[in-house]
Amino acid sequence: MELTFSYILSQILTVVEYGLLGASYLAKKRKAVVFLDILSMSTGIIVYILLGADLGMAMSVIILLANFYYLWDENHHNAKERSKLHPRDYIVLMVVLLAIGIVTIFTYDGPLSLLSVAATALYEISIWQKSTKVYKFLGIPVAFCWMSYNGFEQSIFGVLCEAVMFITSIIGYVRELKAEKSKKHKLSAKAKPKSKLKNA
Repeated sequence: MELTFSYILSQILTVVEYGLLGASYLAKKRKAVVFLDILSMSTGIIVYILLGADLGMAMSVIILLANFYYLWDENHHNAKERSKLHPRDYIVLMVVLLAIGIVTIFTYDGPLSLLSVAATALYEISIWQKSTKVYKFLGIPVAFCWMSYNGFEQSIFGVLCEAVMFITSIIGYVRELKAEKSKKHKLSAKAKPKSKLKNA
């Protein structure tokens, strides 16, 4: 590993990439999650080009393209339409997973490079199913896979930032669970009839 200009720039951009990704794990609305992921993946593509990590770059491109569909879905359909999966969503997922498989064949760089494939497939499933709760939960294994892949590609800041993402995704998931529990508690409190005091 040489400290070339390209490598140093890749590490600086890695911090930017993961700052945006971390913000997505803490975002409450899916539209914000998708928008932040688009910015994060765009930066990630540049990082992997600078590192010469073809498979990681290819996976980031696939994620980016899929995210443009998710952003379109958020902008062109109302909350009721977005709450359910439509046939087009299943088609998009199948196309994305197929693209991941094809790209992997042409950019395979050893068993450890498949960590980026696993991360990408899990990520796509997490954001595809439209639940921020599942997105944040699957962010935990996704972060672990990317952390290991960045170690394989000798990206020091990639490993460090993914470790932070690993922690952030856990925090985001716990916050989601607490918010869900609080919401259920409030609904159950409203559903309970108020007791009437009887006059003695």
